[in-house]
Amino acid sequence: MRKMTRQHSLWRWSLLAGAIHASCAAAAGSNEFLEMSLEELVDYRLMSMSRKEQRVADMAAAAYVISAEEIRRSGAQSIPEALRLVPGLNVAQIARNRWAVSSRGFNERFSSKLLVQIDGRSVYSPLFSGVLWETQDTVMEDIERIEVIRGPGAALWGTNAMNGVINIVTRSAAASQGNMVSTSVGTGDLASVSMTHGAPLAQGGHYKVYGKTSTMGGSIERNTGLAGQDAVQQQRLGVRLEPQVAGGQLSLKADFYHARSKDFWGTPTVRAFSDASTPYARDSLLSEEGHGGAVQARYAWRGAQGADNVLQTSIDYDKSIHAGVWGSGTAPNQFVAQAPSYKEMGGTKTDVDVDFQQRRVLGAHDFIWGLNLRHTSDNLLLPAAPYLLLDGKSKRLNYSAFVHDEISLLPERFKLIVGSKFEKDGLTGFNIQPNVRALYTPGQNEAYWGALSRSVRSSRRTESLATLDISAQDAHAVDPRIPAGALTAVTQVSPMANAKLQAENAVSLEAGWRKQFSNFLSVDTALFVTDYSHLRGARLLSKPFTEADIMNAGGCLQSQAHLQFPGACYFTLAGYNSNLEKARSYGGEFSVEWHPRAWWKLQAAYSHLRVKGVYTGDQLGDIQVAAFENSAPRHQLSLNNNFSLASNLNLNVRLRYNSETAHYTLNSFELTRLAPYTGLDMRLAWMPKRNIELSLQGRNLLKDRHTEFINIFPVTRAYDVQRSMLAQAVLRF
Repeated sequence: MRKMTRQHSLWRWSLLAGAIHASCAAAAGSNEFLEMSLEELVDYRLMSMSRKEQRVADMAAAAYVISAEEIRRSGAQSIPEALRLVPGLNVAQIARNRWAVSSRGFNERFSSKLLVQIDGRSVYSPLFSGVLWETQDTVMEDIERIEVIRGPGAALWGTNAMNGVINIVTRSAAASQGNMVSTSVGTGDLASVSMTHGAPLAQGGHYKVYGKTSTMGGSIERNTGLAGQDAVQQQRLGVRLEPQVAGGQLSLKADFYHARSKDFWGTPTVRAFSDASTPYARDSLLSEEGHGGAVQARYAWRGAQGADNVLQTSIDYDKSIHAGVWGSGTAPNQFVAQAPSYKEMGGTKTDVDVDFQQRRVLGAHDFIWGLNLRHTSDNLLLPAAPYLLLDGKSKRLNYSAFVHDEISLLPERFKLIVGSKFEKDGLTGFNIQPNVRALYTPGQNEAYWGALSRSVRSSRRTESLATLDISAQDAHAVDPRIPAGALTAVTQVSPMANAKLQAENAVSLEAGWRKQFSNFLSVDTALFVTDYSHLRGARLLSKPFTEADIMNAGGCLQSQAHLQFPGACYFTLAGYNSNLEKARSYGGEFSVEWHPRAWWKLQAAYSHLRVKGVYTGDQLGDIQVAAFENSAPRHQLSLNNNFSLASNLNLNVRLRYNSETAHYTLNSFELTRLAPYTGLDMRLAWMPKRNIELSLQGRNLLKDRHTEFINIFPVTRAYDVQRSMLAQAVLRF
């Protein structure tokens, strides 16, 4: 009954929005973008996910492109907000500037199975095996498009493109001539200013400079309703040069950022050093500071024999430091507790990347091959005992090659695409990631496609080569022979002897159909099933308690350490890092785009996702499997209405529904379930002149606040997303 009520609510808001704007139809003027046919829109959306420019209609994959116009009309203030527009993508807000973004499940703050690039440069961090979205803030008006592939892209892009690829493409310097200033203010102490300036170079070509500064106040804590400690300040500055060169196209780009924030991180703790309200956990307020930069060069040219060549190189540096009181109060292999102390955690990493590719069209073959060399150096700052300190500094060399052949077996009817990535990863060794795809186009406006792929994900060093205290509880709950409240049971996972990192594996089968019924109606569907193996996790060693353990604990209870710090004695439940978990995901995605009128554009999307893990009876392993299964919503529904009320007045109304998710919290072996939620966002924009746009938008208008995600690594406090208002002005001159 509750689900039915929510569905009725969705349709009620949709019909209300349609009724409001139908009454404005007589006053609606023309709008160039809304009047474009769907065929023209498909041609407009060129993308490079096949390492070449290609229409979405010609892709043998679940592809979607967010245009600059869609970003503008949505009012998105960050890249993750814009990614909510993609059908089937899992996007959840954790805190003010922290997001969990994934494709086809396995969602977490550091989603490890999604490769993200900005202008072809990977921003996937080997420190976290994921993307720090809070450091990828950019000038939203400077984005030309965001290209998204749902499903594996490893055959072209390599390790970590297991479940999807996102490429954010910014405007060229030539397309950014003149000046742009954008300023936004909103509830929650939100304020930001962005600018771009572009002009010709004296020797020919163009350049642009851009910058952004923003601040956001704290969110509301889910459990207390009080103001949280997740406020953030960010600054970014960049320059792009496109000098005129003979025989090719050259682009040079440099980008630098700085960010400050705070957050509460939780750690499992012996009873003596825990918080009063949580006897086996401690919350620590950490200050977070990150800065970094990237320098990138790209040169494209056509060879003497008609081959298209691209050479790209980049240097990417990031530093992220979290400072505060940290520690579980345990010591390695002994019953002598250590009090938590002030520590700095985090690290630095530097990536040097060189990538070359060449494309040749030879008869029925459209052949692309390439080479890549990446050198990664990182320096981890890890807490003291009980952590087994890794060698803080590490240097690794990754090198790879790929081949990709698109064979036209029946001209304009049937294509076979085969290819593979051959990669030597500095952590997990040699990996082969092949894929076979087929595209059948019975007519100009219809396409069927299918794909079979193998892909891998490279683990981070801390996942399998470090010792961590991951939970604490009353030892009496584990062994009734121990008096209640006397001892703490600390679950600790460690690397096995001669442990070696393993790559996670996935084999994916996909199929899709898309059809343009007319210039005003099109549909796009995709189905998938993926088998995962060697997933990272942890297992408990057998027989956690022995008689010797009980005797040692008794000695601890009578020791001077216990008299000085009552409650400092503890048991260690020994575990080990593993790559033993298995899972299967399956589901589908459906989207429709309809232009009922020249002034009205409707986009609707539904996705279904199911992840089923293999339970073994091991407590730690089964917890990880349950996290796999519940971290992303099973059902997602979105309905986006865009109305041109007049030639200079636009209204965007977007509804989005996410079904229930569930997450583990510290010291709890039970899932915390988050209720389904429906979000309503509206934006009204007015252009008094062609170079001025004023807008007012409301977000999450249906409810004062709701929780979208609870993070488990690192363990942080749960924050709510609030109803908010935002005013924005954009000036171009």
